[in-house]
Amino acid sequence: MKWIKKILIAILVLLVAGFAYLQLTNPDEFKNQENPVSNSPIGMFDKSAVIFDAITIYGTNGVPKEKLQHAAKVTAQWLDNDENGQIDDLKLQETLIKNNPVVIMSKDGFSGMAMVKIMASFSGHSLQDLSAEETNNPERRDASQEEIHHIIMNAGFQKMVPKVFSDQESDGSTLYKIWKYANDNGYYAYDDPTCDDACKTTEFVYLATAAYLDSQVDLFSDEMRLKTRDALREKIPEILEIFESNAYVYPIHIWPNGRYEHTKNIQYFGMD
Repeated sequence: MKWIKKILIAILVLLVAGFAYLQLTNPDEFKNQENPVSNSPIGMFDKSAVIFDAITIYGTNGVPKEKLQHAAKVTAQWLDNDENGQIDDLKLQETLIKNNPVVIMSKDGFSGMAMVKIMASFSGHSLQDLSAEETNNPERRDASQEEIHHIIMNAGFQKMVPKVFSDQESDGSTLYKIWKYANDNGYYAYDDPTCDDACKTTEFVYLATAAYLDSQVDLFSDEMRLKTRDALREKIPEILEIFESNAYVYPIHIWPNGRYEHTKNIQYFGMD
């Protein structure tokens, strides 16, 4: 047992050293700012956006304003997917507000020490990280669409309609059963060993949404083998029943692109 203890200690030392190195390589981005944004419980962030009073996005000084604005508009488009200026589902808005979803943006990833500080300061919030480097970058896929969909799913739909959207096998949700069927029949596969079944269910519903709304850039890999709405309808029609249900309003109109005109639904802080 002594050798196990030594290995664990060695791993801990390496992790601490790595976190410390990352912290030193980004000393200005993760320290308390001289002018932190007023609505943040932590001084690390100097800009933010609140979308439909339901989701808040915070950015460090390493995040360009236009990147945070793009993420905020993507969020608004997921929530106002028909783009009529009104949130699509008032109950979803209430659920999100109750679960305090927060997107934290950095230049290109948070250090370990920064994450420890963030987790302590945002206790009771639903958190999702997003980097500016992967947001609206013409050289790569825009990850803001996915990460924001994840937090709307986790803090919104899964809490609002767990029998339909829960990612837990114990809840026996419709979505979990569809993911399991798609996985077992070769229509979907996600081999990341760090992603458990709940994680895979969340990844699956995002890619199914991409197929439904024809975001082919999100379907470049073979994770989702059903890449069109017609293919979904043929092989797993139950997912269309989830998306098109009248019991709630799921985003089935447009794929968010960050061009959202109804600016009254987004409040910016520290962005003057």
